[in-house]
Amino acid sequence: MALDEQKGVWKSGRGKGRATPKGRQLDDAALAEVQALLADRPRRRDLLIEFLHLIQDAHGHLSAAHLRALAEELRLAQAEVYEVATFYAHFDVVKEGETPPPALTIRVCDSLSCELAGAQSLKDALEDGTDPSEVRILRAPCMGRCDTAPVCEIGHRHIDHAAPEAVLAAAAAGETHAVIPDYEDLATYRAGGGYEALTALREGGDWEAVQETVAASGLRGLGGAGFPAGRKWGFVRSYDGPR
Repeated sequence: MALDEQKGVWKSGRGKGRATPKGRQLDDAALAEVQALLADRPRRRDLLIEFLHLIQDAHGHLSAAHLRALAEELRLAQAEVYEVATFYAHFDVVKEGETPPPALTIRVCDSLSCELAGAQSLKDALEDGTDPSEVRILRAPCMGRCDTAPVCEIGHRHIDHAAPEAVLAAAAAGETHAVIPDYEDLATYRAGGGYEALTALREGGDWEAVQETVAASGLRGLGGAGFPAGRKWGFVRSYDGPR
């Protein structure tokens, strides 16, 4: 579809044309809100998920108007932005005419470990102790914290060994932000000898011996197939090129 400069209408063939291009139209207010959230961040397509999080956190959901505005800012097709936004469970896409979700969402992990630790009872208790117009209780896929089951997430904050009383108290106190634990950064790890073996190997080590050691150890991948890591290394090293 192209703009007919003489008539000021969009046309894809014969006919009278239309005043706007086909598809969802850009909302100026939504565009201004998205631009304010993105501020001076670079408009790179690899930052799409980060920008979706910014909008979700600021407004509690992703409206169709905001998705259209984000597509405009990143120069992406609306379909590309929409398919990413709808792929992840933590994004709430709200189309025109739909009711946005409540301001607070509590997600209860329903993985096998959490189910065995009482996740369903936890979810039932939370539903009984909250107002559905203010708090949404959802089941959620594995949160990767099986050692502290049952687990739930309030906003972005995880509650380990979750009990209804503790979860409701945290929600009432507005404790919805992630707790970042103390961790050893890369510089500290290197200062303590981290990566010394790798550095020595790169500078003149015996890759064949390392591969044989890995193969003999029985180390396997955790992707599901449990394929021997030593054999996989051999396949990769048999090909030329940076990969």
